[in-house]
Amino acid sequence: MEQYKIDQLTQYLQTLKITENTTSSMRKYLKKEANKFTIYRDILYRYNTENGIIRKVLNKKEAEEIMFAYHQHPLGGHLAYNNTLHKISSRYYWDNMSQDIMNYVKKCYRCQMHGKKTLKEELYPVAVSAKPFDRVALDVKHIILQNMWKRDPYDFKMHQK
Repeated sequence: MEQYKIDQLTQYLQTLKITENTTSSMRKYLKKEANKFTIYRDILYRYNTENGIIRKVLNKKEAEEIMFAYHQHPLGGHLAYNNTLHKISSRYYWDNMSQDIMNYVKKCYRCQMHGKKTLKEELYPVAVSAKPFDRVALDVKHIILQNMWKRDPYDFKMHQK
């Protein structure tokens, strides 16, 4: 997130006032998005209202450092896009985070040379039956022997074709 936006959000959340030199687009942003942010010990956090997770808001420089630490650092592990995004997004937030992480992983030389290729296999459609229970079959191979000993005429197995 841009440092200007972080500063504006921090000032607005601390004073609940919008300064006169704030642009109209920033005013709209503050009114619309401010309820998703909170400040704790002078650090801006984003609050996810759906799952209650609070994540630290980073500027672009901090985001670069975090992407390096979570992806290229020896303890980062070069975990490709999905795992890197999951690890970072569980603790941090910045605008366009997923796109930035994707670009970072795409530019990683080691991942491009040694990473697994994503297989894009053709999908085959599955036929949908027209009637209910059209694809249900009865396995009669063991019914006779099993029922002779158990004397249970309803002990049989059903499976899908």
